[in-house]
Amino acid sequence: MKFSATLLSLSVLAVSVSAAPQLTRRATVAELAATQQGKKTVFTACASDSECQQGCCGFSSGKCAGPAVAQTNGSGGCGHGTAAPNCNVATLLGFPGTCISGFKNTDTNDPTVQAATAFAAQLDGIAFTPSVAAPAAAAPPPPPPAGNNAAAPASAAGKSVAELAATQTSKKTVFETCASDSECQQGCCGFTSGKCAGPAVAQTNGSGGCGHGTAVANCNVATLLGFPGTCIAGHQNTNLQDPTVQAATAFAAQLDGIAFTPSRK
Repeated sequence: MKFSATLLSLSVLAVSVSAAPQLTRRATVAELAATQQGKKTVFTACASDSECQQGCCGFSSGKCAGPAVAQTNGSGGCGHGTAAPNCNVATLLGFPGTCISGFKNTDTNDPTVQAATAFAAQLDGIAFTPSVAAPAAAAPPPPPPAGNNAAAPASAAGKSVAELAATQTSKKTVFETCASDSECQQGCCGFTSGKCAGPAVAQTNGSGGCGHGTAVANCNVATLLGFPGTCIAGHQNTNLQDPTVQAATAFAAQLDGIAFTPSRK
């Protein structure tokens, strides 16, 4: 009888243990951002927000866009394919004042929205605390498309920002491993990190500035965008009129809605 009671106790214990909820932890920005790597970059045609790295498919443009820039640059906000535009990611990033008139946010705690916000936050060096649990291990992102190191235009003279930016779309996106600035869409391969980065953010976030593979870090694109005050100590800019630098600056300017006039030389 005592033996039976012991078995019953053990059985109850086993059920209790198996039924106990699994402990979860809050996801980090880096973990969530990594899940966006294989998605579409800005200016790429899209059908919904979930297809874009930064979680914003222009409501009227049908192209991936920066979530805050999309509210004011003619993209019509985010949310292509839905009944009303949204301002989900821009709101989570702390820019509700930019939201387009008539917007209607969806569930900003949705894992897809949280991951997109993490990607945009890491891209632009903005503080963000995710509200979701850590994601399950994901398959590695697909390899970059053919032509990833497409040649820059022979000259930037006479070309518009849009024309120059278009030459960068097939290059590597932020957080991807790189050997030189010319491999990255925004013309910045972290001097110490060896990963593509935002040209201004790279000066202060531990990337060591831009210019991986060279003797000295540079601040080329950030300078042309009007942020020379962010440049890392000891930097040495190269030729700012170089077509590759001009094209990368045009891409970054269009990405972030910053005024830029390409060189006429």
